[in-house]
Amino acid sequence: MQSADNEMKHLDALRIIAASAVVVLHYADYFKELAVGRFLVGHVWHFNLFVDLFFVVSGYVIASQYMSRVDTPAAIGRFLWRRLARIYPLHLATLTFYVMIALAAHLGLASGDNPARYPFSDLPAQLLLLHAFDGDRLTFNFPSWSLSAEMFCYLLFPIMAAIAAGHRRWILTFVIGAVVANSLWAALAGTAPWAEWINQGGAFRAVPAFVLGVTCHLYRNRLAQAPAIPGGLVIALIAFMAFGWLLSPMGALAAVYAIALLAIQADCNGRATLLSTLGLDRWAPLTYSCYMLHIPVATVVISFGARLLHLDAGAGKLILAPIAIAVLAAASVASLRWFETPLRRALTEAYDRRFARPALSSSLSHQEALR
Repeated sequence: MQSADNEMKHLDALRIIAASAVVVLHYADYFKELAVGRFLVGHVWHFNLFVDLFFVVSGYVIASQYMSRVDTPAAIGRFLWRRLARIYPLHLATLTFYVMIALAAHLGLASGDNPARYPFSDLPAQLLLLHAFDGDRLTFNFPSWSLSAEMFCYLLFPIMAAIAAGHRRWILTFVIGAVVANSLWAALAGTAPWAEWINQGGAFRAVPAFVLGVTCHLYRNRLAQAPAIPGGLVIALIAFMAFGWLLSPMGALAAVYAIALLAIQADCNGRATLLSTLGLDRWAPLTYSCYMLHIPVATVVISFGARLLHLDAGAGKLILAPIAIAVLAAASVASLRWFETPLRRALTEAYDRRFARPALSSSLSHQEALR
């Protein structure tokens, strides 16, 4: 998701850093037979909490763009369609890629290391973006669980906007209520800490972060006036990346929330930091492409490549990892430029032609009749 303006350099920089960290996390698993792989797996597990950073940023950006623009059923419909037009095409494309692999395996044309990852019974949930609620396991392009969680937050957003329009302070109770509800369910149902919910409850894991982002937008003026900690954002980010593996899942989640708040504060008061001067924000538009494509690229380059080249399972995949990263970078640029952006525009324009413009014409005709 692109920022609404140039005042989100820190959030944009964090987005591409977070996406890169998720790539490191998942690629490390491909060569865990090696000492370096085992080290990474043991010391970067907390990078999975960067997904929650995406949720905070999403809430902030969505609120900045749509807070006062979802006050009618027509406006809500257009908002939801625009969000689908942004996330769904690439989700469908990557899902189709894995469905083709599953069909090849089913027909005996190919074999896979983990055929249980491609159950056709999961397709309805995948297609309807319901696979972050109560799935048996992560399947197909498994990072897409966060899209299901995002869509759930989008559906809740008009309610949040209505609450904030009437009583802004009530949005704080939404944050607290989501945290309490998740914590109570984890305790009473005996589940893992809710910071670890993915295919089972991941949609509810996203809500506190998303609402936190919305709340930060509503109180951005107060955040801008709050005392700043010189170097706090950069220090917190580096410390989390280096030592976050020592934290509990909930502790790591709290650290990610704190990093997001520091970044939002820096953007709100226009303060320059090392993070903003590095210019990483220019790569932020590639975040979604990188996130969604890194597993398909790994499947082709690392998994299939190691087989075709008859490379040793561990060392061979390690050799192919840098190639996969280069391919991922190129594929992300190509996807954004020639697939995601044109489709998003076409879908948005098609919706406006079908619904928005006729509604506008009808409204104008009604006004003319009253003259």
